[in-house]
Amino acid sequence: MGIVGKVLVLFFAVTASVVAQNAVRGSLPAAAGSGPAFDVGLGGTYLAMSSPTGGFSNLYGADATGTVDFSRRWGGTVDAGYERASDTLSLGQSSYVLTFMGGPVFYPMERGNTRVSLRALIGAGLVDSAVPQSANSNLHGWVARPAYAAGIGVQQAVSSRFAVRVDADYLRTAFVDSTDTVQPQNNLRLTVSLVFHLRDRRF
Repeated sequence: MGIVGKVLVLFFAVTASVVAQNAVRGSLPAAAGSGPAFDVGLGGTYLAMSSPTGGFSNLYGADATGTVDFSRRWGGTVDAGYERASDTLSLGQSSYVLTFMGGPVFYPMERGNTRVSLRALIGAGLVDSAVPQSANSNLHGWVARPAYAAGIGVQQAVSSRFAVRVDADYLRTAFVDSTDTVQPQNNLRLTVSLVFHLRDRRF
């Protein structure tokens, strides 16, 4: 067989192999794309705010989140919350807590439409509140300090785009005591949110 014949045989062999591979690929389902998932959440929140002088105030408000999932187990989130009470410690003064934080999210478990998350957040907190100084006077003002939170969430999908999530967080903020000295506040925050998936997970 001459050189031309050998080249033709090699050409047909390679062509047949490529055609066969394309045929096999065409018979298989297309692979899903990969990339991060995005969702936003908006809900109502309850905050049990401690006072440096003792006691708790019940605050109610709203919370907004934005989350990106980089893998099945890890993601990141930003959280903005605002809670308010009309009467702090029965002092006749209103109070509010405004926070903006962000941090990592870990997903230890997912079963069907239920997903459990753990998160750690750090950012800033603005607390406007009041504390009693004496029987006839109160100290009222605001304090802006770093804030952080750690908590657990449970999310239940109700459709391909929407889910309901319940979060419980320990939130650390700061305010002043009766001597006008900044002291830490230990708060419990409970949030119920409606979550909208902007982009599905494809891991």
